[in-house]
Amino acid sequence: MPTTKKTTWAQLKVGIMAIVALLLLAALIILMSSSNPLFRRTSDVYTYLPDSVAMTEGATPVRLNGILIGKVKKIELSGSSDPNRVVRLTLSIYDDALSLVPVDSEAKLAQQNLLGSRYVNIKKGTSPQTIRPGAEIPSAETPEIEDLFQQSSSTLAALQNILERVNRIVGQVEGGQGTIGALLNDPTLYNRFVAITNDVKELTTALNAQDSTMGRLIHEDTLYQDFRGTAARINSMLDGLNAGQGTAGKLLKDEAMYDELRAAIGDVRDTIARVNRGDGTVGKLLNSSEMHDQLIATIGKLDGVLDKVNTGNGTIGRLLNDPALYEGLDSTTREMQGLLKDFRANPSKFMQIRLRLF
Repeated sequence: MPTTKKTTWAQLKVGIMAIVALLLLAALIILMSSSNPLFRRTSDVYTYLPDSVAMTEGATPVRLNGILIGKVKKIELSGSSDPNRVVRLTLSIYDDALSLVPVDSEAKLAQQNLLGSRYVNIKKGTSPQTIRPGAEIPSAETPEIEDLFQQSSSTLAALQNILERVNRIVGQVEGGQGTIGALLNDPTLYNRFVAITNDVKELTTALNAQDSTMGRLIHEDTLYQDFRGTAARINSMLDGLNAGQGTAGKLLKDEAMYDELRAAIGDVRDTIARVNRGDGTVGKLLNSSEMHDQLIATIGKLDGVLDKVNTGNGTIGRLLNDPALYEGLDSTTREMQGLLKDFRANPSKFMQIRLRLF
């Protein structure tokens, strides 16, 4: 009999210890969580939504701009014919969070994850007044998850179409079709590339050779020294110019030359101004209307004379347009050329004639 009592007492102690351990575990879980509903007082507020899909009483969280402030206590039909007020939600909000919810806040369903879990998210308003226990929070329009899935499915279909096209193009390239396929699969291109690489390598080797022209320019110190000497002379010349040495330096640094140049420019500007005003001979020629009229008349007379000449009128016109004159001049020129030719061939002949005359 004592053995039976001892066994019963031992089992009782084990059960008590298990219960205490479970209570401690529950307390630790509650204390380590972000909210302690067992130790926080709550108040009920209400909101109305079109439906309550994927929500569970006592498990659906209520958040204020994403921060947990309570849970959905009760879900029921409102009996209203308004499609936006079909379902009535009783929200259990922590008392210390009521003062953070303005009266113009809006409640709507939000998606927690892609599996369809939802929560009630209250978008905080801007009113200085906050809600009271038993108040109603207006609801905002919530996009249906089916619409989102439909949009996603159309996007996935378009993406799949693009992937199919890409796969088809890649297949054609791998099969050697098209320009890109021929470039990637034709061994001739590879052989040409290898040949070009070998040519570049040979050219580089030739350039690095010290006995070639480019090799001498690259490796010998003469070019470098000549370049340094040229740079030094240029620097010396620039220093001389900055110091005012030489003709160019005096032109750059001499203030008297600068003053003379300014004076010359001023004189030119004054001359141009006088000409524009009509002063002096040139100004009168450029600005006088009488000179303009006389010039127009002279040009007209010259045009008339040229017209007469072109039509063959007058002495000059006949000389320019009469073909008989041209033929006479051509005949005379030919006779003169023949006479000069005879004179060069037999000058004594002409000398004898002159002697006989005398």
